[in-house]
Amino acid sequence: MKKFAAALALGAALVAGPAFADTMSNTYGNTIVVTYPNGGQALYFFNADGTFTGTAPGGSTMAGRYTAEGDQLCLIPPSGQAPQCTTIATDKSVGDTWTQSATDGSEISVELRAGREVHSH
Repeated sequence: MKKFAAALALGAALVAGPAFADTMSNTYGNTIVVTYPNGGQALYFFNADGTFTGTAPGGSTMAGRYTAEGDQLCLIPPSGQAPQCTTIATDKSVGDTWTQSATDGSEISVELRAGREVHSH
């Protein structure tokens, strides 16, 4: 569940609008990097087939499916737990970095980097 809580923080990273489809397609083959206030980073990889994988700050991995409808991004764990949904960002391209509130109210930094990166602890 902690893994998906971290993933939900990412979901908040991804604000609503018509350009969301562009933001999601820009993530395919690239890396979303979320930096938390304590300096920890999580990496997320979204795929065109509706799946995602990621690495939490401590190095644990996560995987599941996602749906994106309207202004909502929902992460669906493989364990059968309920999807976790949040509002998503628009018009983000490779190279963009932005800050925003995470689901716990803290401020996180989000970056869309070119290519698939490996987590460095």
